[in-house]
Amino acid sequence: MAERREGLRSLRRRATGSGGSSAPAYPAHWEADIALRDGSAAHLRPILPEDADALQAFHQRQSERSRYLRFFAPMPRLSPRDLERFTVVDHHDRVAFVVLVGDDILAVGRYDRVEQDAAEVAFNVSDAHQGTGLASVLLEHLAAAARERGIRVFTAEVLPQNSRMINVFTDAGFDVERTLDDGVVLVSFRIDPTVRSLAVMAEREHRAEARAMERLLHPESVLLVGVSSRADSAGGRFLTALELSGYTGAVHVIAREALELRGHSTYAHIGDVPGTVDLAVIALRPESCLAAIEECAAIGVHSVVIPTEGFTDSEQGGRLQRELVARARLHGIRLLGPGSLGFLRTGEDAISLSLAPAMPRRGPVALAGQSSALSALLLAGTDTRGVGIHEFVGVGNRADVSLNDTLQHWEDDENVGVIGLALESMGNPRKFTRIARRLTRRVPVIVLRPPGVGSTAPPGHDVRSSTLPRRALDQVLDSAGVVQAGGVDHLMDIVDAIGRQGLPPGARVGLLSNTAALGAALRGATDQAGVEVVADNRSVPLSSDPRLVQRAFTSMAGRGQTDLLIAGMLDPLTGDPVEVIRQMATVARHSEVALLVCLITSAERYAEVQRAVRQDPRLPPVHATPFGAVRAGAGMLAATLRPAADDDAPAQREDIDRLAARDLVESHRPEGGQESTDLAPENVSALLAAYGISVLPAWTVQDAEDAVEQASRIGYPVVLKSTDPVLRHRPDLGGVRSGIPDAVQLRHAVSAMRHDLAFSTAPLEVQAMAPPGVPMVVRSVEDPSLGPVLSLSVAGDATDLLDDIAYAIPPFSESAAMRLVDAPASAVKLRGTRGLPPADRGALADLVVRVGLLAEDVPELAALELHPVLVGQDGLTVVSATARLDAAPNRTDSARRVLSGPAGV
Repeated sequence: MAERREGLRSLRRRATGSGGSSAPAYPAHWEADIALRDGSAAHLRPILPEDADALQAFHQRQSERSRYLRFFAPMPRLSPRDLERFTVVDHHDRVAFVVLVGDDILAVGRYDRVEQDAAEVAFNVSDAHQGTGLASVLLEHLAAAARERGIRVFTAEVLPQNSRMINVFTDAGFDVERTLDDGVVLVSFRIDPTVRSLAVMAEREHRAEARAMERLLHPESVLLVGVSSRADSAGGRFLTALELSGYTGAVHVIAREALELRGHSTYAHIGDVPGTVDLAVIALRPESCLAAIEECAAIGVHSVVIPTEGFTDSEQGGRLQRELVARARLHGIRLLGPGSLGFLRTGEDAISLSLAPAMPRRGPVALAGQSSALSALLLAGTDTRGVGIHEFVGVGNRADVSLNDTLQHWEDDENVGVIGLALESMGNPRKFTRIARRLTRRVPVIVLRPPGVGSTAPPGHDVRSSTLPRRALDQVLDSAGVVQAGGVDHLMDIVDAIGRQGLPPGARVGLLSNTAALGAALRGATDQAGVEVVADNRSVPLSSDPRLVQRAFTSMAGRGQTDLLIAGMLDPLTGDPVEVIRQMATVARHSEVALLVCLITSAERYAEVQRAVRQDPRLPPVHATPFGAVRAGAGMLAATLRPAADDDAPAQREDIDRLAARDLVESHRPEGGQESTDLAPENVSALLAAYGISVLPAWTVQDAEDAVEQASRIGYPVVLKSTDPVLRHRPDLGGVRSGIPDAVQLRHAVSAMRHDLAFSTAPLEVQAMAPPGVPMVVRSVEDPSLGPVLSLSVAGDATDLLDDIAYAIPPFSESAAMRLVDAPASAVKLRGTRGLPPADRGALADLVVRVGLLAEDVPELAALELHPVLVGQDGLTVVSATARLDAAPNRTDSARRVLSGPAGV
């Protein structure tokens, strides 16, 4: 098998043109690992001539009925001519994909161009894998490749009795037309993604990835590889954890130094293990893990956990990690790690396959972290606070299974009440926000986000770098409804508070304190956190009588006027503070009010209180400072309100001409290997016009007389400006002269600008005066990590210097577009200030929707800038626009399903 893989690599190198071959270019970016409906993985790639023997074997394994439904004839064997026709393609007019597990072909999908923008599509799925979703995945990948090649329509001829294939087309979410002609069903549909097709894809993706995690986290049999008699060995610690958790499934141990270990029979080789194995833990050196994966595949292992570190220590380690994932997916195996701390689950089907020192208390909290160090911090925070855990997953280097997979799994788990994630990198942030937006409607998600979008990823984390500032990711995460934490302690404080009490029913906050100074500290902390307080009682006397605090607390909680109560207590050092807190917790539960406590006391008494809180899930979290209590409360409120979340359907516009835009892009985009192309102004205007966006015309002029001639056609007053990209929007640098009333002044302006701007050879242009308005800038960039991202700001140096720019991911709902309009601090100018009338914010929001649709539909649009956009009282004017095209990127979250990692994203 290793020889075959190397042979395929050599063929791919020849196909891409290396070595002077004239073979058609091999589209390596079409390769992908995919998740099947049963939770297993497979590899999808363009077909190669070397696949002829495997294709013949696949064809002969098919039943007679399957062969007849595909070829409308028995065809027991493919002729040499057929094999050549099916395996030798040009990756342009004729495209074919194969889906592989190991060396076996599971399915084949292909299209053949029949017209300039239409192709006939066909599939053949092995009998053993029909019903696993392979045909629908192939359709997505073929459609994506076809769109890249300028094809917009798929046709197919299907026998009426082939209901499964007809359903593949009709269930995909496209608008399918069907006709019956001479006993054959003719199917035709446009392959541009629709709202319904994207929703269908997302639902199928969710089911497959959730099923994969279900198989990984609920094994009926476990194999431990690399167990020794040493108590501190990683394999031995996994075995100890498994035994302490009360796991009742079958356990197999690979250990060469003993025939029996802790009551378990051992085996010298993986191949010696009898029966089926669902999950293997491979605790071996990095270089030994590759062979172990092959041996696990031979006995039918579905999932693998690798706690081994060292894959990131060198370039060789990185290559080993990529090869490890490739081998696992080649055999349909899902992999957790490397560098994984493992996973655990409490409850009736408890299991701990982890390096956690003890099982946590049962509860509704789901936690996931990446590196073993960060995962260990989460578990330490769990132990310190007594957090009630449902499941914990440490994904390590997330080379295969990622945090996105854990979210897909927890979305369907009714036992999960709150999710906490500690991220060090994000391989697919766009997909993360898409899943989180859906998930946070039901379950709060608290995130310790990575330090940057992609430029500071730790070793072993394959991520794409980003061109955007760190704050862009913050705003993107906010739009998904997640709550961002500032550190591990902050994260754990929030999930502990929600795990114990659930979310507050609203945002009304009450403060209660038994000293004025402590009350003032609480109020200062709420002001700093932006929390609005509706009740503030600082009049409770400092006394050793706990009834005074209880009466005041009951009075505030029982009125039904607060949703979250933060109680500050200065301990008089008499009595039992735990009992006081327990009584307040009882009142809070009956009043349906969330409770947080700040206790100021001695170290000894505070430690006693914390011990009680760890042991009793009915007690609220107790903090040592007002800031800690208020910070946790602010996180609870953010999870309740989701103030920036976009839950509405994306807005659409009926006047968009996507075909015209696609034709323009196809005729001007750079081909493979070429640098990006700046569109000419007339082409920019045409592209925007296809999306209902008008640009104020401008005419390039050679001299003063030419300028006067153009101005006479436009009508005065006019604007004269330089086309130099540095000067064209800068009147302060002499690049723009506006309000020119007549020909005399225009001639003078041309002469003056030629003199003042002698250092620039850029020509001048004349443009009509736009109606007055607030100057704004709308930009779109195709970011390698986040995909298309829009930004909006008020025009001017101050905005750029202060970084007062709002970012968001399209497509936008109407409400999300308006939130982006209002997001910059300086956007208050749009509402009317200092006697000026308010601007037409609705028109600007409409522009945001249209630019978002354009950016989403045209991945080749590397950059677009509308600058300035003058927003008046009634409508707006796009004064100038520039655009740059590049080759279509392989987006991390596109209209085709792929697994994350080296072969995906």
